[in-house]
Amino acid sequence: MDITQLRYFLKTAKTLNYTRAAKALFITRQSLRQAIASIEAELGSPLFYNERNHLSLTECGAYLALTGAKVVRAFDDMWTDTTRMAIQPLHLKAAFSESLVPFLLPGLSEIFQRFQARFPHISLELFRWDMDRVIEAAEAGEIDCGCVLRMPCEHLGCSVQVLQSFPASLDYSDAFPHVEKLKKGFSLEMLEGIPCIGMGSLRRYAQPVWEDCLSRGIHPDYQVIPNTIDAFYRVQNGLAISFDILDNGELGNRPIYSCPLPVYTFELVLICPSSRSERGPVELLRTFLEQEVGSHFNTPST
Repeated sequence: MDITQLRYFLKTAKTLNYTRAAKALFITRQSLRQAIASIEAELGSPLFYNERNHLSLTECGAYLALTGAKVVRAFDDMWTDTTRMAIQPLHLKAAFSESLVPFLLPGLSEIFQRFQARFPHISLELFRWDMDRVIEAAEAGEIDCGCVLRMPCEHLGCSVQVLQSFPASLDYSDAFPHVEKLKKGFSLEMLEGIPCIGMGSLRRYAQPVWEDCLSRGIHPDYQVIPNTIDAFYRVQNGLAISFDILDNGELGNRPIYSCPLPVYTFELVLICPSSRSERGPVELLRTFLEQEVGSHFNTPST
């Protein structure tokens, strides 16, 4: 079955009448019947019941009509994007959260340089902002895509592509005044009145935690620290605990410990406004980042 035959079938499934479907498709009724017969022969099963010249869909036909429409829309989007890329200058506005460097993705700038070398005809405009600014710009359609780390949540008018998922944790040092409480394990109630920090606003960076706290009347003493060096300094010196990804390594002069948050995860995502027209370049960037990020995290640390 090819895309043309699928279009013929979908029109017939919608009209349930060969003559009207053929007229709408500007083909003969015989050509339409032959296309449907070809699909049925390949499938080995009928797509329509025909009782007293009244058509109805079989189970296979109903499923093909439901899923085939999505395939045709995807095909049309793909071809539209490809033809647009062939005739228009390629420009891509991308932003990434400054909290991704230097600890999570220290080579992010080099990744974008390699992307530019791989696709030199895409004019790449890069922005490095705090996490909230990246998300706000994506939701407002000011950029074509934004790369951030946050807990799973929806973004108004945007699609989200997950590049990597991580277990969530609270990071602390042994200088933190409430260290014994943290060592006993995590509960939402422990956040009441304890200074904690994150790379973005709580409702964006850790929305599931924020919503769960609201539902239980818990009010975290939370502060946004978008710069990871500043955040690390505060955690290392016992000034706060930090929402972060689970990492049992040690950094600096004082060990950093992780208290796992078993019901929460963080995701490294690419957020793309659904209304943007640069879907082709964005998809190339998404695939490239996915490969680069996967390679980075699958490489054993030394």
